[in-house]
Amino acid sequence: MTLPLRIALFAASLLTFGYMTAKIRDSKMRLEDSLFWFCFSALLLLGSIFPQVFFLLSNLVGTMSPSNFVFLFFIFILLIVCFKLSVRLSQLDTKLRELTQQLAIEKYERYHNDKTHEERR
Repeated sequence: MTLPLRIALFAASLLTFGYMTAKIRDSKMRLEDSLFWFCFSALLLLGSIFPQVFFLLSNLVGTMSPSNFVFLFFIFILLIVCFKLSVRLSQLDTKLRELTQQLAIEKYERYHNDKTHEERR
């Protein structure tokens, strides 16, 4: 693994760690959601300090170079995160639709009850 790639991985890990820390301090991100990104930055940091691990894994997988393995590995991880976020978004969309429908029914019933209450007077 070349020195510029190792430096880029090291810088990316520090930037990711710093950015997530700032987001948690500003209460813009939950700690549970940021755990993945902290692990991600730690993995980048370890990979930049100990590139031999990527050489070993690259040989096991059969990629031509360790940098190709690094990119392949992180693309795979990010695809998994993207899938999990899609599932979570679908669940939240369903909950939002159900809550909107429930609110509309409650407003209709309140309007209907107020109207019949006024007619009785």
